[in-house]
Amino acid sequence: MNALGLEASVVVALNPHDNDPAVVFDAYLHQTLPATSFEVIVADGGTRSGVAQAHAEHLRAFPASPVRLIAAGRPGRAAANNAGARAARSDLLVFVADDFVPAPTLVRAHVEFHRHLRAPAVGVGPAFFTAELREDPFCRWLEDSGRLFGIPFRIAEQRWSREFFYVGNASIARALFERVGAFDEAFRHDLFDDFEFGLRLAATGARTHYLPKALAWHDHAVTLPERAQAMRRSGAAARHCEARHVAFRPWADAVKQPLAELAAAVRRTGESALAAATEATRGEWYLAQMDLAFAEGYHGAAAVQDEAPRAP
Repeated sequence: MNALGLEASVVVALNPHDNDPAVVFDAYLHQTLPATSFEVIVADGGTRSGVAQAHAEHLRAFPASPVRLIAAGRPGRAAANNAGARAARSDLLVFVADDFVPAPTLVRAHVEFHRHLRAPAVGVGPAFFTAELREDPFCRWLEDSGRLFGIPFRIAEQRWSREFFYVGNASIARALFERVGAFDEAFRHDLFDDFEFGLRLAATGARTHYLPKALAWHDHAVTLPERAQAMRRSGAAARHCEARHVAFRPWADAVKQPLAELAAAVRRTGESALAAATEATRGEWYLAQMDLAFAEGYHGAAAVQDEAPRAP
């Protein structure tokens, strides 16, 4: 706890999602940790409309809310998270996605984890689709396969990688954050910036730990076309990541395949999925499309829209 009595600074970087920000703001009023012991910094890079109005209405209803809105200065998740970290008044930074609705135990779980640390480490909490959203086969596959965030959180305690990091729900001491260095603002979307940061984090020797009580709910659906576009942007972003981390290219084998072969795999698995209509055949078809989209972005074979994201 610092001189202001703040045990944590939650940083929420705004991205062009279509969820209701008021739901996210209100959820921080129901944490099991007293609202006077943490702050929530919502960093706006101009990628969403209506947020300022939603925040003003939130403050009118709850004048003592810990949620405050700041300007990030430039678009992109990396830039917004960096702006939030600079504005934070606590020595513990908790990065939470703007489309994650925190469970009441989220902030407390991160604070208590760091309270008992003997060596630098990072706490990572899960995010799940609601039961209603899991009715959609694609959302269910994204979550259960681990393709959405890089790890299947439903079995994370059995398959945890101590080097896994994502910025959707993670806590880090300011001293370690500064040692690793800020997020690379060359990444203009909410993609790959946390992967690249995780590589530098692992190089310090600090490891991540799974915090099941630091739970959040992913409160909007993700569609196949949206995810394919994200994978194209990820493929393009991988090029920049390679420039900083030449020796680490886990996607190297995937992008060696000719695009024609990957497209053929999409057609083949699509035919199987149509014929069998099982979870397994649909999953193979989804995966083939994700692999093709990533390779298209990597090779510049498809429009990736590398310009900074803008509000609709």
